[in-house]
Amino acid sequence: MLDKLLRGVAIADLETAMERLGLAATLETLPNGTPVLRSAIGGLAFNVRPGGLMASEDGQRHGDFSFNLMVQTEKPVDGNILNEWNRQKRFGRLFQRDDFLVLEMDVLAVGISGDQILASLEIWGRLVVEVLTFLRTAHAPAAGNS
Repeated sequence: MLDKLLRGVAIADLETAMERLGLAATLETLPNGTPVLRSAIGGLAFNVRPGGLMASEDGQRHGDFSFNLMVQTEKPVDGNILNEWNRQKRFGRLFQRDDFLVLEMDVLAVGISGDQILASLEIWGRLVVEVLTFLRTAHAPAAGNS
C-alpha cells in the first residue's frame, strides 16, 4: 500500500493506515449500506467515511474520504468563535449542527500514496486535540471578569 500511487482509496487502505498509527479501526455498515470506520483519539470517537466509488480493476475504491467528529454541546457555540477556528485552520472545518459541534475534514484520494493517507490521519489527530484546546480557550472567562 505505501509504495505506489493509488487510484482512489479502499476501506482496507484506511484500516491499515489507522492501525499503523496505533488507532483501532472498527468497520461498520450504515443502514443505507455505506461502510464507515469508527475510531477514537484521546477518548473522542470519530468516523472515517469513504466518498464516491470509482471504477477500479482491483475492487471498490473511493475518490475521497472524510473524517467526522461530533461533540454534544450544552448550549450553542458563538458563531464568531467557530469563524475564528475556521480562519486559523486550513484542513478542518468546525460548525454547529443542532446540539452538536462538528469537526470535519475531507481528503481527495485520487493519485494518493499510503504516506499521504498516513499524513492525513496525523493532521486529523492534531485537529481533534487542537479543537478541544481552542474551545476551552474560547470559552474561558477573560481575566478579571467574573
